[in-house]
Amino acid sequence: MLIFESDTTPLVEIARRVGSRLQLDSGPAQAVREIVEDVKQGGDAALLQYTRRFDWPQATVEGLRADAKECQEAWQALEPPVREAVEVAIANIRRYHERQRPGDWWELGDAGCVLGQRFTPIRRVGVYAPGGLAAYLSSVLMAVVPAQVAGVPEIVLASPPGEDGRLSPAVAAAAGALGLTEVYKMGGAQAVAALAYGTATVAGVDKIVGPGNIYVTLAKAMVFGQVATDGLYGPSEVVVVADDTADPALAASDLLSQAEHGADSVVCLITTSREVLRQVEAQVLAQLRLLMRQTAAERSLHEFGSMVLVADLAEAAELCSLLAPEHVVVMTAEPLSLLPSIRNAGCILLGRYSPVPIGDYLAGPSHILPTGGTARFSSGLGVSDFMKRSSVIYAGKEWLTRNAEHIVALARQEGFDGHARAVEARFPKQS
Repeated sequence: MLIFESDTTPLVEIARRVGSRLQLDSGPAQAVREIVEDVKQGGDAALLQYTRRFDWPQATVEGLRADAKECQEAWQALEPPVREAVEVAIANIRRYHERQRPGDWWELGDAGCVLGQRFTPIRRVGVYAPGGLAAYLSSVLMAVVPAQVAGVPEIVLASPPGEDGRLSPAVAAAAGALGLTEVYKMGGAQAVAALAYGTATVAGVDKIVGPGNIYVTLAKAMVFGQVATDGLYGPSEVVVVADDTADPALAASDLLSQAEHGADSVVCLITTSREVLRQVEAQVLAQLRLLMRQTAAERSLHEFGSMVLVADLAEAAELCSLLAPEHVVVMTAEPLSLLPSIRNAGCILLGRYSPVPIGDYLAGPSHILPTGGTARFSSGLGVSDFMKRSSVIYAGKEWLTRNAEHIVALARQEGFDGHARAVEARFPKQS
């Protein structure tokens, strides 16, 4: 892990060097572009070709849509403790997102003009769920439940099948738990293209959400405009902020819980204590040997791990805000006092009993969060991502009479004679 000290390296430079590790790799962009274009032009035939090539060699067009029975059987096959945990998670996620639902509003202005906003759900949303080693039941819950709360009438799930043509049991179980009825066995850039442009088998959607590998992420970027997308998600990230009261063993466990996501996960400790830094480093090495995914975590720490010694918590908060990471864990004597100073983060977890996994699985907020520094301008997936806002104006004759002169003046100043005439036409001159 790289080690920086703020008294010898400016925070902006530290943020640049650590942040450069967060940037999205666009290497396979040309290959993704070809897949997207092929599916756009070739429809089912191209989708089937890529599904056979990358996932399911014996795929058929008829088999692309999963049988609801497969999902229900997967749900029932879960061990009872896991089913109970899923049910608790769904309830918590639903409860949290109910608080996010926006409401219409109306205002009666002068001369009887009524202004307002009206919120309506997106009609059809595609949720992408990774397969293989990255097939997480929890990610399906975190994408689908907010859409359900928003009132989206048609929610489509797409996930790559295995070589045997079956969905990941975890993904299928999540679909069964949530009552999804439109589930497709397709993955990668070809699934994104099918959802965006539609085929004879897969009706196109209005928005695509959910994380995926680099091929999925680049495909989402390429189809943006044809459909909406939620974000371009990169590897998992965590920043742990610790003062001299932090437990080094807990700080190390939080770093490792993200490092085990994959060899490209980004982990960073920011601390005011040289002794805590030293002890966390030792604890990371000791605990690393206990992980089942030790190889991936070890590479993450070596390639994308950092530790930063800062002068005080104000510097720690400033560096956090510069990095704008997916997760920030605050392990200080008074964690709430630091909250106002952390301007940019996907999820902020406060105190020794708030490790990242509570947000990953059960607390309620969606764990689909901005990565790669995009928390500077974006937020975690929520109800508003599945809704549209329409402005509403009702103006009567009195209001337009009072304001016609101003509207006409502005229209003619911009050279839009037709705009001006559209207002003047409401008030024909008497002959």
